[in-house]
Amino acid sequence: MAKGQHTAKNIGRNTKNLLNYPRAGVSGWTRFLPSIRILVVGGLSLVIALCVAFAVGYAATDIPEPNLEATGQTSTIYYNDGKTPIGQYKVEDRKSVDIEEISKPMQKAAIAAEDTSFYENRGISIKGLSRAVVGVVTNQYAGGGSTITQQYVKNFYLTNEHSLDRKIKEMFISLKIDQQQSKDEILANYLNTIYLGRRSYGVEVAAQNYFDKPASELDVSESALLAAMIQRPGAADPSDNPEMYEDRFNYVVKNMVDEGFITEEQAAKVEMPEVRKQNKESSLSGQKGYMWDFVRREALRKLDIDEAQLDRGGYNIVTTFDKDRMKAAEKAIETLPQDQPEGMQAGLVSIDPDDGGIEAFYGGKNYLDQAFNASTQSHVQAGSTFKPFALVAGLENGVRLTDSYPGASPTTLNNDGTPWEVNNFAGTSYGPVSLLKATQSSINTAYAALNVQVGPEKTVDVAERAGLSPNCTDKEKASGDTGGCSIDLTKNPSNVLGTPSVKPIDMASAYATFAANGVHHETHSIKKVTKGAEDEEVYKAETKGKRVFDKAVGAETSYALSQVVQGGSGSYAQNLGRPAAGKTGTTTGNTAAWFSGYTPNLATSVVLYREVDGKQTSIGAYGGRGEVTGGSFPVQVWTDYMQTALEGEKVEQFPARGELPDKPKPKNSNPAPAPKPEPKEEPEPEAPADNSDGDEGKETEAPIETPKDDEDKDKDSDGDEKGKEEGSKDGSDDSKDSEGSADGSNDDPPKDDPPKDDPPKDDPPEDDGAEGGHPIKPPKSPGDNG
Repeated sequence: MAKGQHTAKNIGRNTKNLLNYPRAGVSGWTRFLPSIRILVVGGLSLVIALCVAFAVGYAATDIPEPNLEATGQTSTIYYNDGKTPIGQYKVEDRKSVDIEEISKPMQKAAIAAEDTSFYENRGISIKGLSRAVVGVVTNQYAGGGSTITQQYVKNFYLTNEHSLDRKIKEMFISLKIDQQQSKDEILANYLNTIYLGRRSYGVEVAAQNYFDKPASELDVSESALLAAMIQRPGAADPSDNPEMYEDRFNYVVKNMVDEGFITEEQAAKVEMPEVRKQNKESSLSGQKGYMWDFVRREALRKLDIDEAQLDRGGYNIVTTFDKDRMKAAEKAIETLPQDQPEGMQAGLVSIDPDDGGIEAFYGGKNYLDQAFNASTQSHVQAGSTFKPFALVAGLENGVRLTDSYPGASPTTLNNDGTPWEVNNFAGTSYGPVSLLKATQSSINTAYAALNVQVGPEKTVDVAERAGLSPNCTDKEKASGDTGGCSIDLTKNPSNVLGTPSVKPIDMASAYATFAANGVHHETHSIKKVTKGAEDEEVYKAETKGKRVFDKAVGAETSYALSQVVQGGSGSYAQNLGRPAAGKTGTTTGNTAAWFSGYTPNLATSVVLYREVDGKQTSIGAYGGRGEVTGGSFPVQVWTDYMQTALEGEKVEQFPARGELPDKPKPKNSNPAPAPKPEPKEEPEPEAPADNSDGDEGKETEAPIETPKDDEDKDKDSDGDEKGKEEGSKDGSDDSKDSEGSADGSNDDPPKDDPPKDDPPKDDPPEDDGAEGGHPIKPPKSPGDNG
């Protein structure tokens, strides 16, 4: 081979490619390691690509128009007609001010709280952005880390959406804003747009609302508190719960020292400032305030937005509240005697059983004087209004209305092998009674025996399926956060006597399920929500409902509860003049009195209770009555309201009774005692043939099977049921003085001057039979929670 050819061949073999990868002249696996050249070229390429992408993104991103929320569009709530306004959620007196009108301590406190590098950075925080990107990618976004400029951009131009696209836009717009506006302008704009609770947008409005002074006069402590609230403005009102902001307040003060804004000596004198109480709008007086507040809470949940978005979002909220029925509810409550004892509360909730919509409620006399809603927030012992849940549990498990139960008082029951003594209301004693009679006259002993038979856990299950909130956890009770639960809704045999404390709105929801023949609908106050000038629909209530009871069980329950109205403790409701069913309830100690009832097209629950110094106490003598029962004022208010609410509505019938589920009946360990045989007496020929006592033996021998038989029997003593239902064991007037009456008749005025609010004298009495909270303490059975 020629020398020139050999040289050329060697040169060809030793020539390196541009990147020298795999590396020439290196043997083994190490030749695949990147060379310095590759690292340099790759790094430069990545930087160039990022710069190009950044330049393109920066150039392509324009500063948008301010978003809808930033412009403060008012949200309006309407009655169910969609036209008549109830109230508004809005920005309260938005007022922007120049930086010179914001005190230096407030400016420094905001920087110390939110962005200590504000005057040095270029509008963004690389560290904060990186953390946000990782959070969005891993779906663990926790917020925070944004500069004051970024927060201003988000509040004024963008939204709270947690997405990578929003964070990138926020970065580019922040960079441009930092180039276009001075730091003082950015800080002023930021402090003019932040939300600080009490529907206050901007530091000027907040200074007036919390401290009754302009922002220019805010001192260090006031500024530190407002700065502390920026992160969680809706956590609490500082006039009520200042401790909610104490840690953040101390954090702001410490940062002000670290940044040289104040000295350590000044910081040592800084304390949490005194905050003025919140002023309520006069437009929220009366019942409007209760509707405004209830709808607000529901809107925040259903729309999954915060208070700032609701107040600035321009939503149109159509509620389920009927204006005429709201007025009817208020007028019905106003018919109560005016000599009310201290702490007297009244609640009324009316629900459409076809869709679960709240047609009306009564929260209190005036929202501005008492923001606490007696109908939706209070917990009151249920009394005998709880018994229908055990009735349904029995009907679902083979029990029938003709089944017999003990009615004597006291009766010692076998509670899973443990004796349990149960008394009837006022000690009233009956013979063996059918379940129908026990329902009509609200007999404790019979219903206690039924609950032991079917199991108290089944009664609780029925109550929750019908609409009661589940039992509060220990954590909820300890924190006081019991708005979404019931108290003492335990699997204890005595729950049937009404020991659980429930919200009136939940009880109305449960009875609406009865009215819907076993179909439960979610209780709600918002029908639909639209937004913007185009009225774009953003929410619509689900009204389909879910069947929770068999149809025949529902029909049988309504039949039994209609007998309470036809001839039992709720007989005043006959004045409604259309088919109605319901149940009275009066707690031991007379702390509460209920009537929950319904027609096929409307369910309403009424409760009276008394609360003094945060504790429920006896209502006592009131309105000419020695004791208020569910069959007195509550049923009268219910009837008065329903007469007006249903005026012009079609009269509907309850569904016909059908064939109940064929299930094996649980063993009844507490059967009704067999009637004692009457002693045979020799006939006395000299007695007149028409002896009036001749039928007594027949009446007392037969077990009581129907309400009519019992009614006739009880009337023997004084012409009606009053004596027996007022506590007499034999229906005689003598027992009234010693045991008291169920309706306070021992305190009634003379007959020639009857109290104006009493039911007509020819109506059946209003005895409530047996009520919850009774001092009956059965021993714990295995699995009991009570």
